[in-house]
Amino acid sequence: MDVYVEISSAERNWKVLLGKRPMTIGRNEDNVIMLTDVKASRYHCVIERSGDGYRIRDLNSRNGTLVNGQPIRSERLNVGDVVVIGSTRVALATEPVEEEVEELTEEDVVEHPRQTGSHSGAAGAISDYEAPIPADRLGDAVDLPDPERTLARMAEALPGTFTEDEITFINARGQRIQAGRSDGQDKHTAVSVLRLLLVVCFRTRASDIHIEPRSDRYQVRVRVDGGMVEILAMDKALGVKLAAVVKVLSDIDIAQRNVIQEGHFATQVPGASAGDGPRRVDYRISFAPTVLGQKLVIRILDPATGLTRLADLRLPKWMQDEMAATIGLEAGMVLACGPTGSGKTTSLYALIRSLNIVDRNVVTIENPVEVQIDGVTQLPVDESAEKTFSSLLRSVLRQDPDVIMVGEIRDAETARIAMQAAITGHLVLSTVHTRDTIGTIFRLLDLGAEPYMVAQGLHVVLAQRLTRQLCRHCRKAVAPTPQQLAKMGPAGEGVKYVFIHTGCPRCLGTGYSGRRAFYEMLRVTPAMREVILRRPSTREVEASLGDTPFVPLRQSGYELVAKGIASYDEIERTMG
Repeated sequence: MDVYVEISSAERNWKVLLGKRPMTIGRNEDNVIMLTDVKASRYHCVIERSGDGYRIRDLNSRNGTLVNGQPIRSERLNVGDVVVIGSTRVALATEPVEEEVEELTEEDVVEHPRQTGSHSGAAGAISDYEAPIPADRLGDAVDLPDPERTLARMAEALPGTFTEDEITFINARGQRIQAGRSDGQDKHTAVSVLRLLLVVCFRTRASDIHIEPRSDRYQVRVRVDGGMVEILAMDKALGVKLAAVVKVLSDIDIAQRNVIQEGHFATQVPGASAGDGPRRVDYRISFAPTVLGQKLVIRILDPATGLTRLADLRLPKWMQDEMAATIGLEAGMVLACGPTGSGKTTSLYALIRSLNIVDRNVVTIENPVEVQIDGVTQLPVDESAEKTFSSLLRSVLRQDPDVIMVGEIRDAETARIAMQAAITGHLVLSTVHTRDTIGTIFRLLDLGAEPYMVAQGLHVVLAQRLTRQLCRHCRKAVAPTPQQLAKMGPAGEGVKYVFIHTGCPRCLGTGYSGRRAFYEMLRVTPAMREVILRRPSTREVEASLGDTPFVPLRQSGYELVAKGIASYDEIERTMG
């Protein structure tokens, strides 16, 4: 039986077929039902499926939403219930009538989809119906939304295994802080907001929290899957209290506001999966003075979000087998390449965790050491103390290492010493800032490494990029264009549809959930070693590949598009 939403306003009466997707109501033209009622907010409420029925939720509207004369925040909606939005009446009906009916049914494949969520570039926007509306979009709203209720509602919509009450604070001195929750009289307590904010970050796997002062409020954004997402706006008094709580936990002087301040604290939370013991999560704190007040950035260092083993990289089978064989060698060099933020160091950590560190002496040189690995000797770079990559690498070679990880090869001396180590009985892992695998060979030569060192020492080069995965709860299938299929090449053969992002509560309205790496692997063959000795051109290196398995990086990305894991536009953006 079809269910309709019947709308009665001063101008007209009409009905809209209620489908599977949420139906937003408000004055903004982005809503499914756009009202001209001046008493309605731009993003007023949403009607959505709930089990075998429907539920209506108020979106922090200015004048509220009434159901059968009672103000509501979230309420089950039955046929016959009357919803009042300003001077507009809304009701559910089961029989179509003579008035105008808009058919808004969902199809599996559409030619020209209307995207309801957005998250482009580095700055994303929260879905207009699933998350609180940012303060700069509230327009005629008198008060900012209740931050504690907003965060609690957001946390409830996200999958998670523990609540805010299970978070224990550990201050910078290592003391456990039993910071209580609200006493019921002032529910806008800074501690409660901080707890709920951390819960949202745990459930979205956020890496950073940005609390930024504005002229009339504080804006809270989190970095999820590499992009910034605004989740909350709070009044300035609460923002100042929240900053003070973080300063107390981090042992930072709360009286100072015009200087750069840094610190840290930690929390103890339940394990990542059932049966795991409690885990510690560290937070790096940075306050920076701005013209409007101090901006706070909290870096989240959660060990549960990192990869653990080679299998977690999700390499294609042939790449995984090749890499497993390579890291089992006694000597040679493995390089990960790509731009900043492409996950190179994370991949090297996964390789190290796949080694038998009981029988092998593993040493890393990093700038800085962010993830500590049991059984591995990790050295931080400190150029002010003349502890550079090259100087530490020379020192490490006198420590009888079997495996050496160098955080980055950025200069000629580091490249030369690392290559010498690779050809004299050490397995060397490192990263290089290049676009692809073949370009890495020329980068080493440009840094001054002798061709014979590159030819003898280099074994495998892994290029990679990180792309945002589509949220499987709200992705939308669309027909690919002929131009897209042509660019996808072999990956596009037989593809009848691809997916785009929309937005839902589980992905904070961004349309994306998690990130996925895609790769290009180059295995240096005997034929390629001979070519490298002659200082070759790019074409000569490509010709030396022969029958060696080799899939270009962009083609690997298109394979994710064909599988419905990533969107075509996201791969294009990632590849630049």
